[in-house]
Amino acid sequence: MIRVKVVIPNAGMDRTTLDQREIMLSSAVSRDTRIAVDCIKQGPRAIESSVDEVLAAPEVLKEVIRAKEDGFDAVVIYCFSDPGLHAARQLVDIPVIGPGEAALALAGMVGRKFSLITTLQENVSRVAMRIKESGWERLKLVSVRSLDMGVLDLRTSPDVTIGRLMEASGKAIHEDGADMIILGCLGLAGYGVPVQARYAVPVIDPAFTSVAMAELFAKLSLRHSKIAFPLSNLSVDS
Repeated sequence: MIRVKVVIPNAGMDRTTLDQREIMLSSAVSRDTRIAVDCIKQGPRAIESSVDEVLAAPEVLKEVIRAKEDGFDAVVIYCFSDPGLHAARQLVDIPVIGPGEAALALAGMVGRKFSLITTLQENVSRVAMRIKESGWERLKLVSVRSLDMGVLDLRTSPDVTIGRLMEASGKAIHEDGADMIILGCLGLAGYGVPVQARYAVPVIDPAFTSVAMAELFAKLSLRHSKIAFPLSNLSVDS
């Protein structure tokens, strides 16, 4: 049995909500793979800026180390920004998957031009800069569009969220020339289904992509290169 730990890099989520995430994400993996979801103990309540990423990262590292000690086979840092991803890979010898990185990698195989849908307008430049710095993916980015909604609002107002997502995706396809959509926030998990049905283009959902990729790494006994990510002698207090 494969066990995947999903670490949500924002604090304050109750156990009921975390259990619902486990059920939702389990649909993307095999029946004999177990998903366990937890959030960091302290830190920002949402990742909506570079400051939030930095504040969350130390707590993410603690949870990644704890997952390794608890015998998990892989870890997912459940945020499109992938806070602490490279550092986490230097602290453990199990796969650590970043949803943002996983979604961009998958985009290279399913289309030629993509638009990314993010939350707040203030995030557009931050997300665009990250993609442009990431390598070949920048050649496929045609636009970053926002929903003008905060992370915490995405699941409390699902009808509004889906309506805005439909509108932004339509503009990305018809005005920007995108032939695929990437959901740029894990709070949008599952919301891409109606978009894909209406516009008949691939919608890459990093929530499901990342746990499926974590399972794949574990099944194939793949590990991140320790030449690229040498193990650190540093320890993180739990």
